[in-house]
Amino acid sequence: MKLKALSKIPVSVSPHRSLNFSKGVISSGELFNDKTDVILNKLSSQGETEVRRITIKKDGVIFKTKHLVLTFRSSKLPQFIKAGYIRYAIRPYIPNPLRCFQCQLLGHAKASCRGTLTCARCAELGHDNTDCKRKEKCVNCKGEHSSFSRLCPKWQLEKEIISLKIKKGISYLEAKKLVQSRTPTPGISYASASKATKKSSNLTLFDK
Repeated sequence: MKLKALSKIPVSVSPHRSLNFSKGVISSGELFNDKTDVILNKLSSQGETEVRRITIKKDGVIFKTKHLVLTFRSSKLPQFIKAGYIRYAIRPYIPNPLRCFQCQLLGHAKASCRGTLTCARCAELGHDNTDCKRKEKCVNCKGEHSSFSRLCPKWQLEKEIISLKIKKGISYLEAKKLVQSRTPTPGISYASASKATKKSSNLTLFDK
């Protein structure tokens, strides 16, 4: 687009941050010791614009993994890429749900939060979870676990929505409607539904 001004008002054009890009994951032991900028240089001819290595944190120590998140300048994710003589299958990158480190609610980040500091362990206002020893309670589902637990039914629901959004290439709202349409028993909290599922899974049925 060559438009520079509209009625003497300066106009700038830039690619949409999400619609014109896609993200995928590859797993490569061969590229484990390579820096991400070196990997990007090797792969950039195939449409990659960014490479990020997935890391994990254990006992306060960060470890790198063989998994790489690749960003492509295309809305359609390629099925594979080549690095040297090796061909790598690409799978869709499904990010984890966003959780605010200020109020602990899902769906936004701390930088844009207007809420009150809330403990991620006990869900009480006014303190963080650093030295908290109180009973665990989730801000999002009110269940008996911390707000950062991946066992949280609301976290799992949000993850399912994000996964469906990316795999089907639809909007977040469309994915949310699809997921909610197959969620049984409206009116029951996610925490209650989760407890009921756990209890029923422990039952043994016998034929008469």
